Amino acid sequence: MRKSKTNLIFQAAIDVFSEKGFDKATMDDIAARANVAKGTIYYHFKSKEELFLFLVEEGVEMLREGVESKLTEDLTPREKIELILREQISFFGQYRDFCVILLRESWGAEDRQLEFRKMIRSYMALIEKVVQEGKDAGVFHDVSAENAGSALFGMAAIAALHILLGKGDYDEDKLFSDLKQIALSGLLK
Repeated sequence: MRKSKTNLIFQAAIDVFSEKGFDKATMDDIAARANVAKGTIYYHFKSKEELFLFLVEEGVEMLREGVESKLTEDLTPREKIELILREQISFFGQYRDFCVILLRESWGAEDRQLEFRKMIRSYMALIEKVVQEGKDAGVFHDVSAENAGSALFGMAAIAALHILLGKGDYDEDKLFSDLKQIALSGLLK
């Protein structure tokens, strides 16, 4: 089965942005990698910035939906935090290039940073909700749910990026075990 042009562009853009970074990547590079005319990319996306933000939005949405689909009411707040950490670690392992793009480029131009924060907030809000649930149940310390959400996301994201950029062995089980210990020994009473 032949991939649609949009899927080819999407994957090519991930590859090129991951390899070269946003500033050095060009629409010509992406078109060549996707084996499409540059005009085909501009048919779907007005600019490199729009294509880039689309990639980030889609990736964050995939992460959020993947985690959300596994969170069930019968899980305790601790089990939910564990699930969130495991799923985020697994997602970054599965979508390594996206992880590199998301985290390396998140400190780019100011406008891009604002868009990133909006996109990532939807995922961190999910974590904040679980932290608040744990606080309300009396099993988590009285910490700011917002701070805890960004800390948990950031901890897992930066730890994953450190391994991925270092080209080390991405041992999801070890990373999960370490981060679970760090995160939950600080959250549990």
